Amino acid sequence: MLVQLKPDARVKNAPRNQEWFLALLPVFPLALLVMRLWYASKQDTQTLLLLVQTISPLGLLSAVLLATIWVLPVVVLGGRLLGTLYWISTGRTSWLVRAAERLPDWVVLLAVVVGVLAWQLRFLPTLAMLALAVAGLTVRDRFPGHEELRTTFCYALPLIAAVLSYVLLWPAVATAFAAGDMASAILLVLPPGLTVLLTGPVPAGSARVLTHGIATAMAALMPFLAGVVVMKAPILPLIALQVVEDEKEPGRVIVGYLVASDDQMSTILDREGSVSFLRNDQLQSKVLCPDPGEVFRTSVNLHGWYAEQSVISWLAPALRTGAARAVPPIPEPAGRDPSPSPSPSGDGPSPASGLPGRSPSPAPSPSGESVSPAPADGDPLPVVPPACPFPR
Repeated sequence: MLVQLKPDARVKNAPRNQEWFLALLPVFPLALLVMRLWYASKQDTQTLLLLVQTISPLGLLSAVLLATIWVLPVVVLGGRLLGTLYWISTGRTSWLVRAAERLPDWVVLLAVVVGVLAWQLRFLPTLAMLALAVAGLTVRDRFPGHEELRTTFCYALPLIAAVLSYVLLWPAVATAFAAGDMASAILLVLPPGLTVLLTGPVPAGSARVLTHGIATAMAALMPFLAGVVVMKAPILPLIALQVVEDEKEPGRVIVGYLVASDDQMSTILDREGSVSFLRNDQLQSKVLCPDPGEVFRTSVNLHGWYAEQSVISWLAPALRTGAARAVPPIPEPAGRDPSPSPSPSGDGPSPASGLPGRSPSPAPSPSGESVSPAPADGDPLPVVPPACPFPR
């Protein structure tokens, strides 16, 4: 005896012939890459062509992916939550419900893991709220007759998670209120308490406006936010060069992005968009400027874990860029009139000349210590590598 299964309405009403959408998926990352190069070239066509010719596509794509990895949990968890919530509340299908049904459970779990690693501390309560709400709505949808499962995932688990969250994050919450940082305080306090309210249906009359309105706003704002983040992502190494065109004149400092380098020439793109081609025999010293990272705008932290740090940036070892190391004075050769070395910012001579100015950074040795080569008899005075100013 054959039993004909009733097809799910969410699958039965799925539209056909949407392969064109899959073909358009690579267009957005490519558009972001081109816009990033156009932004770096300061809207100059010739500079843009030079960057396209020299920059590695793999390196540029890696920079874009690292800058936009936070988007994956937002899209996956937000789409799954809104689609399931609309289906439970109304029992009707829509494009949002179909999109939620096509997201496998392992993709949702992967999005949660990525969010835990990539999101900042102040956004982790929001991530937990979304994950628990998705779990509760999924249990309501797939196991409608199991009252114990529904009580556990929709009520007990969110309440336990809220209590644990408040206990663990209380030092950061107290610091946020004491510092007057209301944005961080709201992000740490509000999501755990709202989780239990998101695991059940909403009134059918307002379900479509609520869920589809939020989904439409997300679809409209996400490309814009991702584009803003990509425009700020570094795509070229920032270096500082000491260029000496005349041995009788003091060298000048050029700070910019290294576009290309070979045996004869080095191509530098400064932060104003100008391109310089320098002969390698004119380079007295070259320093790779460290990445200062994003300056924290708040002092809120949890036992040294700042609210604007992700798990990866907190646990992974980082290069300290704020600590200045003393540069030993270099003795002047006999019979030579010392000439002050200009500082990168033009504020005055550097301490290497014995006059006040900004402290330069010596080139690091393989062991991590700063070294200054001693001059030999008859050799010209070595130039201490200039300090790298932080990129604006």
